[in-house]
Amino acid sequence: LAAEVEDDGSSPSSSGPFKLPEGCEVALFVSPGPREYIIIERICNEVGMGTLVILLNSRLDKMEKFASPAAEELFTEEFENIFHLAASPYQKVSPNCLVYHAFPNDWILARKPKVGAPKTIARQQSKFTEEECRVAYESLEIGDVEKGVENALENVANWFK
Repeated sequence: LAAEVEDDGSSPSSSGPFKLPEGCEVALFVSPGPREYIIIERICNEVGMGTLVILLNSRLDKMEKFASPAAEELFTEEFENIFHLAASPYQKVSPNCLVYHAFPNDWILARKPKVGAPKTIARQQSKFTEEECRVAYESLEIGDVEKGVENALENVANWFK
């Protein structure tokens, strides 16, 4: 991939054709892909801690492979996840659940009922694993009223199928 981003690879600190302006304090990258991660890694190595690098919609958890072990460490260990709101990636063990995180607060696993706001079922300091989602979901207690409302809504929805 380094060749594809017009970098001959001869200089490990060169960010190829893209360079930040001198004295840049903040660099913002939106929805970077594999090619951009190569450039971002080189920029981070170039500027060090002197520039704040922000990745929006990074989707790092969907990266199958990084350019190098150093790149994997940089993006998974050095960057801090500051905001996350998405369906639980483990829908098989925690159906209809959401994962929410806003730095510096805890990560929250919440169940989205058919009616009403999501209800927190677990909270912790680190991102949820599949096992943690399964355990939290299995310990969830749904009240009789909530079950009744959901069953009624499901029955009405089935009328239109």
